[in-house]
Amino acid sequence: SRNFGAGTRVPWDPQFLIESLSDSTIYMSYYTIAHQLQGDIEGTKPGPLGIEAKQLTPEVFDYIFLNGAYKEEFGIPEEKLKTLRDEFNYWYPLDLRVSGKDLVRNHLTMSLYTHSAIWKDDKYWPRGF
Repeated sequence: SRNFGAGTRVPWDPQFLIESLSDSTIYMSYYTIAHQLQGDIEGTKPGPLGIEAKQLTPEVFDYIFLNGAYKEEFGIPEEKLKTLRDEFNYWYPLDLRVSGKDLVRNHLTMSLYTHSAIWKDDKYWPRGF
């Protein structure tokens, strides 16, 4: 982490940034569910499931991506979240990540690092580069 530049603020200590490269290596996991959440290209309208952006808490994403427990306080019917979880589990892991050879030492290596840090089960790790 660092204190300046592009990246995501660390939730428990906003003076630090998470390396933006780590963010950019798992975005494809969101693509597996985006069509159910976004009603337009800008993401300003709810998608087919009617889930609003403000409802998408870290705990909701844990349910979807990490097989977390369902909680009534999510305010989203479990069947809708299960639809998202099923979409993710159908499309993930990615079979092949194609990129320029100049990105092997940074972007593609960071992709492996980030996937292994988030998903302890290697069945979610990329299958090939």
